[in-house]
Amino acid sequence: MNLLRLTLAGTPVEMGRQHGRQIEHLRPHLLAVIEQRLAELRQLGADDPAVVQSCLDFMAEADRPLLAYLAGLSEALAVEPRVLHLYMLSSYLRDLWRAQQTIPSASPPFVQEGCTVWAASGPATVDGRPLLVKNRDYHANHLPLQILAHVAPADGYRYLSIGSAGSPEVFSSGINERGLAVADTHVLSRDIGPGLPRFSLMRELLTHHDSVASALDYLRSVSHMGAGTLMLADAGGSLALCESGHRCCGYVISHGETALVNTNHFETHALAGQWIEDEPPALLGNSLGRRRRVLIALQQGWGTVDLPWAQRLMAAHGLPQEALCRHPLVGHAGDRSETGSSTISSAIFQPAGDAQSDFPSLWLAIGNPCLGQWQRQQVK
Repeated sequence: MNLLRLTLAGTPVEMGRQHGRQIEHLRPHLLAVIEQRLAELRQLGADDPAVVQSCLDFMAEADRPLLAYLAGLSEALAVEPRVLHLYMLSSYLRDLWRAQQTIPSASPPFVQEGCTVWAASGPATVDGRPLLVKNRDYHANHLPLQILAHVAPADGYRYLSIGSAGSPEVFSSGINERGLAVADTHVLSRDIGPGLPRFSLMRELLTHHDSVASALDYLRSVSHMGAGTLMLADAGGSLALCESGHRCCGYVISHGETALVNTNHFETHALAGQWIEDEPPALLGNSLGRRRRVLIALQQGWGTVDLPWAQRLMAAHGLPQEALCRHPLVGHAGDRSETGSSTISSAIFQPAGDAQSDFPSLWLAIGNPCLGQWQRQQVK
């Protein structure tokens, strides 16, 4: 599948307009995806206007660049702002609804927006250079919507970001010209509320921060929406993981350990009890299983980790509870094909570059990484 590249530059509203114009050919599919997500919210009764407004009120104070970006995107796509706002908040609204259910059987299991992320540096890697790696497991109907954005903000660092057409530009992961890389995962959690969503946090990190230390200072200073994690790596080899909650966050910082792994549950004492595991029976335990598989692979491959090693690992199949390269389930009750979750891309970030160049770089495979269709990008 061809990679859709966007070139965005200027102020947030200007970049939003550019985004909309460059995806005009995808508008019919995007509108169908949006309607599908909003219909699900209506069916659940999860689109409470008061809840939506509380989030927008917070963002009007804490993240005006996001609302400006969406205003430009709305204008270019000729889509009502309230529709994009609902779509932007759809994962949060669905999670909030699920967290409020007191009887598990009252809610259908969700096909979770998974993802497997790990980072390694120092003695773990062949040359000591850091790697941050992510398999993006998301709605199958987002496969044709995937974008790689080359972003040059009017005020801030240039960066590459991976996301979805019609969504905020840093919707999955990214790396900036100073070598700071970040990737998120979703966690179904009880600790959520009005705050900065992960895509806002990641955009700010890539725009204005150049190290893991600076990124952590920022993350500790702001209110989070919660329901996910952020993995960080920088050109100096520092690694950290932020488990993002609304009332509190948990942090794992590499002090001598030179590899970190996370999937779709919380591990820190601060948030472990807030995770809600709610998946179809065939997938129960997959978050723990995927994390365990990567940890074992890193232990066994210590000192040999490099680009080809990472590519092979992220293409690994197996049982549904441990597969890293995930394909849509076939023959299981509840299979949703178009709306189900599978691996729609894989990204390997090189914050300190590689043997070819010291510029921060990215290797990206659109679709399942087992197909081996990798493309190299650089931040220059």
